[in-house]
Amino acid sequence: NMPRTQKGKKKIVPAPPVGVHKAKKAKPQHPLIEKKIRTFGVGGNLQPKRDLTRYVRWPKYIKLQRQRRVLLKRLSVPPVIAQFSNVLDKNGAQLLFKLLDLHRPETHKEKQERLTKYASAKAKAEHDGTEVPQVPPKPISVKCGVNHVTKLIETGKAKLVVIAHDVDPIELVMFLPALCRKKEIPYCIVKGKSRLGSIVDKKTATCLAFTSQIKQQCKNEFKTLCDLCDGQFRNNYVAQMKRWCGGVMG
Repeated sequence: NMPRTQKGKKKIVPAPPVGVHKAKKAKPQHPLIEKKIRTFGVGGNLQPKRDLTRYVRWPKYIKLQRQRRVLLKRLSVPPVIAQFSNVLDKNGAQLLFKLLDLHRPETHKEKQERLTKYASAKAKAEHDGTEVPQVPPKPISVKCGVNHVTKLIETGKAKLVVIAHDVDPIELVMFLPALCRKKEIPYCIVKGKSRLGSIVDKKTATCLAFTSQIKQQCKNEFKTLCDLCDGQFRNNYVAQMKRWCGGVMG
C-alpha cells in the first residue's frame, strides 16, 4: 500500500488592524476651480428645491375636480354617460376645427359695423328719393346654444352637431346623441367646452351645429367629416349603449 500524503492546509490571511483604511486615490482637481462648501443654516445658502405637492393646500374647485375624477373611475358609469368619454380622433378634430374656424359667427363689433353701414345707406336713399337698399344677409356661421341646437335638430335644419365632452352637469346634453340618431343627423363628441366657446366668442359652449349654409370651398371637406362622424358615432351607437365604464379599484 502507498503511504498517505498529507493534504496542504489553506493559509489564513490575518485581518487588517482596526482603524487602518486603504488610501484612496485623490481625484485630480482643476487648479482654477475651488470646491465651495455650502451651509444651510440661518443666513446661509438657500435650501434645495423639493417636491412639495403633497403639502400644498389646493383650492376647493381643484379638490372637487380630482375627487370627481376618482369617483368616475371607481363607480360603474352607465353607457349613456360613458359615451362622452369616446371623443373624435385627432385627424377628425383637426378637420372639424378648421371648418369651425372658417364658419365663426360675426362679433358684436362686426355686426354693429354692418348694421351702421346699412342704416347710413338707407338714410341716404330716403333723402335722395332713390330705391331703398335691401337688408344685407347675415354671414354664414355655426349656431350655438342647447335650446337653439335642439330646435334645429327637431326641425331637421342641422347637418352636423358638435357636442363637448366635459359639460357639467352632463344632463344638459345627454339626450342630444339619441335625438340626432332618431333624426338621422351626424353628430360628434369633442374635447373641450372652452375650445368650442372660443369659436363663438364665449367662455364655454356646450354644443354647436352646422346648418345647410356651408361655404362653397368647404363642401367637400364637410361631407368627408360627416362620413367620419357617422362611422365613429351614429353607426356605432348600439355597441356604445352596451359598454359600461368605471369600476376601477385602486
